[in-house]
Amino acid sequence: MRHSARSDSHQLGSKRRGLLIGSASSARTQLRIPALCLLLASLLLFSFGCGTREARVVIIGPANGLITTDPSVEVQAVLLDVNLDAVQEVRVNGVAIPPIGETASFTAQVDLDPTRIEQPILVEVIGESGTTLRDRIVVIFGSGLPDGDFSTQGIGLRLTDSGLDEVEPIVTDLVPLDLAELVPAGTVVEDNYCYQDSWFGCIGRVDVTVSGSPPPSITDFSIDVDALSGRVAADVILSDLFFKLDVNSVSGIGFSCDIEVTADTALIQGDFELAPDPLDPEVVDVTQLGGVSLAFSTFNDSTNCAGFLGGIVEFFVGLAISDLQNDFVKPGLEDFLNAVDEFGNTPVASSLETALTAVDITGPIGTALGVVLEAPLFGIQVDSQGITLESDARVIALTPDPDAVDLTESYTLELPAPVFSATTPSGAAYDLGLFISVTAFNQLMQAETEAGLLLQSLNEFDFGLGPQPITAATLALLLPEFGYLDPTTALQLEVRPTTAPMITPDPGPGGELVELLLLQFEIKISPSVEPALTLLGGAVDVTLGIDIDYGPDGLSFVVTPPTPDNLVVSVLENPLFVDQTTLELLMPLLVQTSIPTLAESLGSFNLPEFLGLQLTLIDQTRQDGYLILYFDLSPAVAP
Repeated sequence: MRHSARSDSHQLGSKRRGLLIGSASSARTQLRIPALCLLLASLLLFSFGCGTREARVVIIGPANGLITTDPSVEVQAVLLDVNLDAVQEVRVNGVAIPPIGETASFTAQVDLDPTRIEQPILVEVIGESGTTLRDRIVVIFGSGLPDGDFSTQGIGLRLTDSGLDEVEPIVTDLVPLDLAELVPAGTVVEDNYCYQDSWFGCIGRVDVTVSGSPPPSITDFSIDVDALSGRVAADVILSDLFFKLDVNSVSGIGFSCDIEVTADTALIQGDFELAPDPLDPEVVDVTQLGGVSLAFSTFNDSTNCAGFLGGIVEFFVGLAISDLQNDFVKPGLEDFLNAVDEFGNTPVASSLETALTAVDITGPIGTALGVVLEAPLFGIQVDSQGITLESDARVIALTPDPDAVDLTESYTLELPAPVFSATTPSGAAYDLGLFISVTAFNQLMQAETEAGLLLQSLNEFDFGLGPQPITAATLALLLPEFGYLDPTTALQLEVRPTTAPMITPDPGPGGELVELLLLQFEIKISPSVEPALTLLGGAVDVTLGIDIDYGPDGLSFVVTPPTPDNLVVSVLENPLFVDQTTLELLMPLLVQTSIPTLAESLGSFNLPEFLGLQLTLIDQTRQDGYLILYFDLSPAVAP
C-alpha cells in the first residue's frame, strides 16, 4: 500500500469542497471527551491556530479533478486561521518550498508524469509542534470531454450474416402480406370470353373471376436478407399460393364451374440501401433500390369445367392461369411491394427499418441506469459479412443528486472505432457484436456519479463477525484513541466521490478486461448526531479490475476487490491522534468495506430482447480504447 502521509504527521482541521471537517475540540460537539483530550486540542490550536477557529490549508488551484495534458501545473494554496509564526515548513508532494514568511498564500510548480493518468497533489504545512495541516487534490493527465458533448464513435453494433438469419423470421412477421388483399375476391380474370364461336358470331361467353370462397391465400412466406458490399439483398419467398376461379356463363346456355390454381412458390427479389435517417439519426433509414422482381414456380390446376366448354377446356384453363399470373398476381404483388408509403418506404424496407430500430441498446441501458443516453448514427457499413451501425454517444444524468459532485468533464481517448472481425478473439462465430469506447463509458460514469453513484453513509461495519453498528466502543477495539469518546456514541462512515470512476485503456491489475480508477474518494468517520464533525478523514485512490458478464439478470460488471497494493490512502483529518501504524493497517479494510463494488452499485441491467431474440454473451475483449462484446442470438424462452 502506498501512503502519501508520514506516520508521525497529524492535521488539526480543514474545510474544503463541501465536506466540512471539524476538530475534536469543537465547541459544537455533544460528545463526552475527557479533559485531557480537550486540553491537548486547545494547546494545539493555541500553537498553530488564530483564536478558536480551525486552522487549515486549502488548495485553491488547480481544481480537483482537472484533466490536462500540460507538462506541469501551478499549485496555489492559502492558509486560513493559521499562526504564521508557528509554520516551520511547507511541502508540496513531499518537496519543501521556500519559506512563506508572513504571506498566508503560496504557489508551487508541480511537474506531471506523462506515463500516469492519476497525479495526486498533497500540500502539507508543518508546525513547530509537529502538527501538520494537509489538503489534497488529484489532477488527471490526459484529454477531457466537456460535460454534455458527444463522444465521437462511442458505440457500435454489428449484425453478422448469421445474426441477420436470426432476425429474418422477425422481419417476416412485420410485413403485412395478405394475398386476398392483393388479389381480392371478384377480380375479373377473363371478361366476356368467347368459348363457342360460329359463322354467325360468338354464341357462348363466360366471365372468370377470383372466388372469395375460399379467398386467395398462401400458407407461409419468408424473407432472406443477405449483406452485400454497400447494400442489402432481400428475397421474399411466398409458399403454396392458392386461387379459386369462378367461371360463369354470360351468354348462351347458362352454366358455372370453377378452377383451382396453386403454385409452389413465388420469389420476389430486391436490393436495399441503409443510411442514418436524416430526420432522426438514431434510427436506420432503409431505401429500396429500384423495383422488385417476381418469378413463379410451376402452376398446378384442377377443374370441374367440362360439358359446354368441350375440347377447349384445357386451353381455356391454361389461358386463365396465364392471365391470372401475368395480369393480376404478378402486377398485384409487384405494385404492393413497390408501393411507397407516406414516409417514402416500401413494405419490405419498412419492415427492415422496424427490425433495425428494435436493435436498440441505448434506451434500456439509459433507463436501467437512470441516465439519458443518446446515440445518433454517424455511419452504417454494409459488407459481405454483415452490417455495422456506428453511433456517437452522449450521456447525461437524468436526476442529479444535490449532494453529489458536479463534474465538468470526463476522461477521453480519441481513437478510431474498431473494425469487427469475422469471428470472436477465440475464433468462435457470433451473431451480434457491440463496442463501447472508453470515452463513452467514462461519460456514463460521470453521469452516474452526478446521480449519486457511490455516495453513501454507513452505520454498520463488518469487523469479521458480520455487520455490526459502528460505535466508539467497536472502533476502540481497533483504534484505542476512540476510547476517549463515550463508548455508546453512534458513528457513521461517509464516502463521497469527488471525481467519477473512469476506465483506462489498460487491463486490470489482475489481468481483468479493463482497469478502473476511483480517484480522490473522500472518507470520514463522524458522530451520527453531528456528521459535520470529523473524527477521522482522508482521501483514497483505488485501482480496480473489471470483467463483464451476462446472465439471467442481464449485463453486469464483475469487480475484483482491491488489494492493499491497489490503494493509496492519504490521512487528512486525525484530531484524535490515532496511531498511524495501526491506521495504515485499518484504512485498507475501511476502504474495501465502505466503498461498494461497482457490481453492487451499477447492479445488472437487461439488454433488449431483439424482437424476441435473447442475447448470450460468448466473448469479450479490449481493443485500443474500446470494449468489445460478442453475443449469440436465439429465440427468447417464454417465462
